[in-house]
Amino acid sequence: MTARAALAAAALGLAACATSRPATRPAAPSRPLPFPLAASEYHEEPEVVGVVHLVRKGETVYRIARAYGVAPADLLEENGIVDPRQVAVGTELFVPGATRVLEVGETTGPAREPERPPAAATARLAWPLKGVLYGRFGVRSGRRHDGIDLSAPEGTPIGAAAPGTVIFAGEQAGYGSIVILRHEGGLVTLYAHCSALLVGEGASVRTGQPIARVGQTGRSSGPHLHLEVREGTRPRNPLLFLP
Repeated sequence: MTARAALAAAALGLAACATSRPATRPAAPSRPLPFPLAASEYHEEPEVVGVVHLVRKGETVYRIARAYGVAPADLLEENGIVDPRQVAVGTELFVPGATRVLEVGETTGPAREPERPPAAATARLAWPLKGVLYGRFGVRSGRRHDGIDLSAPEGTPIGAAAPGTVIFAGEQAGYGSIVILRHEGGLVTLYAHCSALLVGEGASVRTGQPIARVGQTGRSSGPHLHLEVREGTRPRNPLLFLP
């Protein structure tokens, strides 16, 4: 059964019962995914409203954030930037919630004080594998990249980043074979492009437990893990949660 068919069956209450047995073709989910997934090279999420602002001479993160009425800390995280000094002229910044590109002299409201949702301050995740970080969270070529990419040999075991429950295991266009886990505090982790899935929907997993193997299914140029962290439906920078 395809993921789309499984979701349709779930909506009618006809999804198969979950099983915790390891399998390369896990049971279909018994409820819809917590967020839609888009089939695109960079896993773009078109339902997230925002614009791409091209940094011009004399603009700083604080001034750009003030113009759009967003918190500077949120603007940095949204673009996977740790040090504001890295924001050079010509940098593309994705501004969440904006509906049009503004001149920095314009304002839509006062900038909020930098803040972090509670989960960011308390949640710690474990690295799901040892690999080379080659794709970072943020905007690439004007498009959102909602996770990080870790290169590793095909077949490398992928461990759960934290204790949780499998809420989806199957195929998604663009992402290939994926596992999605729900954790305490409302966090969700997604593991994409797998060659094999080792858990089924409904299974409880522990930190480090193998849940899949590295592959290159979906839109992928080589074997790697695409890891996403979400708080509700909002993509978060995974590096904020990893040691």
